[in-house]
Amino acid sequence: MHLTAGSLVLAVAEGDSTPAGPANVGLGAFVLIVVVSAFLIWVGYLIISSRRVGKRKAEETPPNLQPYLSDDQLENNRLTKILTSAVVAAGVLALLIPVYYIIESDRQAEAVEAQEELYIEEGHKWYTAFECVNCHGADGGGGGAAYTEERSGLEVSWAVPSLNDVFYRYNEEEVEFWVVYGRDGSPMPANGLEGGGAMTSQEVDQVMAYIESLEISQDEALAKIQPTVDNALARIAGGEEAVALRIAAQRAEIADLQDAPGQFATLEQAGATPTNIAFILAGDGTCTNESAAMVGSSCNQPGGDTDRDGIADEAERLIAGAVGEDRDPDSSAAITADTVVVRVVSPVEDDAGNIAYEVTTVPDVGTYPHLYDLHLDPGDAFTMTDAAGAAIADLDSLDTWMNDLDAAHLTLGVVAERQDVFLAGAEEGLEFLLDSQAAQLWTVDFDEVAAATGLSRDDAERAVGLFNGYCARCHTAGYSAGVAFEQEAGSGAWGPSLVGGASVSQFTTEDDQVKFIIEGSELATNYGVNGIGNGWMPAFGQILSEEDIRLIVKYERSM
Repeated sequence: MHLTAGSLVLAVAEGDSTPAGPANVGLGAFVLIVVVSAFLIWVGYLIISSRRVGKRKAEETPPNLQPYLSDDQLENNRLTKILTSAVVAAGVLALLIPVYYIIESDRQAEAVEAQEELYIEEGHKWYTAFECVNCHGADGGGGGAAYTEERSGLEVSWAVPSLNDVFYRYNEEEVEFWVVYGRDGSPMPANGLEGGGAMTSQEVDQVMAYIESLEISQDEALAKIQPTVDNALARIAGGEEAVALRIAAQRAEIADLQDAPGQFATLEQAGATPTNIAFILAGDGTCTNESAAMVGSSCNQPGGDTDRDGIADEAERLIAGAVGEDRDPDSSAAITADTVVVRVVSPVEDDAGNIAYEVTTVPDVGTYPHLYDLHLDPGDAFTMTDAAGAAIADLDSLDTWMNDLDAAHLTLGVVAERQDVFLAGAEEGLEFLLDSQAAQLWTVDFDEVAAATGLSRDDAERAVGLFNGYCARCHTAGYSAGVAFEQEAGSGAWGPSLVGGASVSQFTTEDDQVKFIIEGSELATNYGVNGIGNGWMPAFGQILSEEDIRLIVKYERSM
């Protein structure tokens, strides 16, 4: 890593240690085959010739004991032919070997490239199969992952780091470590066999190759700086509103938990249960062979099926009622639509600009959308369409509806049975959020930071934005879980705490600390006064300028 005065050197060392794969037969290999074949033919000729001579002289002295040709015999055309053959053979080899060498180098390079392409292709397959794509994104740009925050027990969207610039921060061995062993205290699982996952070493190598293929240019990595700073500062500015919204949503969830036993009882009383619907689909006079088979039964007395969609006319009327204004309010579909509901929280701004949160009870379309989309008509076999507008057979629509009904019924039943447990957890989460709202640990007094660091207010804001954008996920507990879960800045998580002058104690000068952030830590390598690296601290020298790194250092040393 190299630095110029006051700025980042953009040079990046590139290398590739990928072993060569199976070789493709090229011109060089062909030449080699020809040479080897000619040599073998020559040797065969000599053997055969010697055997012929041996037969003729079976009774004579063995050749190795016979005197060689006399000078008179050699000093003729025979010796000339022998020497000429040797010279010609040597000349041919002298020409062919360099040609083969040149061609073979290109062939080997092409073979390596072909192997790399194969590894990337296979790596993409495993990247998808092991669900890396769900969190890190198809382009490796990062994203979010569902995670249960340990202190609060609340479900959060965990901020997942980008992979398309990860090799600017870590070397290959360090990245491979995270892939194999995961990261405790985060949604990142162990994927390699050594870490308890399912990836073989070859699959890990292939995933690594695919991640490398996603790498953006250094200019693109540098272009991320300002958006990252802006997002971090916007998070601080919108923290109060974000926490208030989360509190309102948590209260709505508690109300849903309180309502769940009543919703479940209504489904049971109305007969809108998977068992009752299955009974209709397999019952005498209301079944068809298709509908009975869908619920794992047989049809003894089929009912009429006017539109031949696999659902008996009477079953269609019983399950969905009539279409439009004449819909039967006692039908199963209507009951589920009126019963399985959730509360949705929406921010509402008054004339004074104050934000309040409106709670509305709506059908649970987010979890069970098909409970509210079922339309069955005995005269129309295709009353539903997909997102593209293509017709869906009523039997397929009903199958989806049944699956959603089964899931909703099961969920409501579990909540009804263990309501006290779910409510206790939700209320503990609400208490955590209320404490967070009162503490407001996400807030920053930029004037105070400016005074402590000797920076201008603008530079102080940038310093905080840089720290939160690039350092806080490791050095501020709870940062990746969201603003409501954030603890004191620099409080420590995977990385050590920076508060109480820890940076000043570890690094005697700013320059030492700047150098460390530029280069990162190396396993079992000393840094600072008494630090020993574990390889977890990234090197930021290729994605942040030295000026920005110095702003971070000034902020950290002021904590």
